[in-house]
Amino acid sequence: MYKLYYSPGACSMAIHVILNEIGASVQLENVSIKEGKNRSPEFLKVNPRGQVPVLIEGSHVMREGGAIIVYLCDKHKSNLLPREGLPRAEALEWLMFCNATLHPAYSRAFWLMKKAGEVQGKDQMLKMAADWINQLWQEVEQRLSTHAYLCGDAPTAADILLTVIANWSGNIPQPITIGPKTRALFGKIVQRSAYQKALQAEQVEYKMAS
Repeated sequence: MYKLYYSPGACSMAIHVILNEIGASVQLENVSIKEGKNRSPEFLKVNPRGQVPVLIEGSHVMREGGAIIVYLCDKHKSNLLPREGLPRAEALEWLMFCNATLHPAYSRAFWLMKKAGEVQGKDQMLKMAADWINQLWQEVEQRLSTHAYLCGDAPTAADILLTVIANWSGNIPQPITIGPKTRALFGKIVQRSAYQKALQAEQVEYKMAS
């Protein structure tokens, strides 16, 4: 039995979906960022950073989403992460693109929205942040011009995390442009029963699929 601390629709949803994909038993604990539950004394004892996801297995606590995804896929021998060689390297590269490049690009925009207040130049800074996000989505669209999924003919964990992150786009007060091939990918991923189950449990509406 795993225990997952999540915030609805946050990057923790990718962990939630993968837990569903592997058929794992999981206890869900909602620490909604929007409601400030992630800053509660109880949760800060679990993760002093106040961030999700957090996955607990027995007495072991894991606090980094990318590491959690790799651990779960390896432990449960999931096809969402190849076992070895170049296919694994490629799948990890795209997973890290989502986790360490695309996710921080959105986080930068959200930080500006929350912290910059009425600082002069805020709109220009937000536009620059959105421009970078759009550049990353252009890279994904180009990739999908020759691949059904990020890593070929079958989905990987990277496709799941990519799909989760995309749904944040409507929260940014600048145009976020995502191409048709990328939106079609979201549609395929969201239709998976594991994803639908997570959306229902977290009461999240998915808006980015074509």
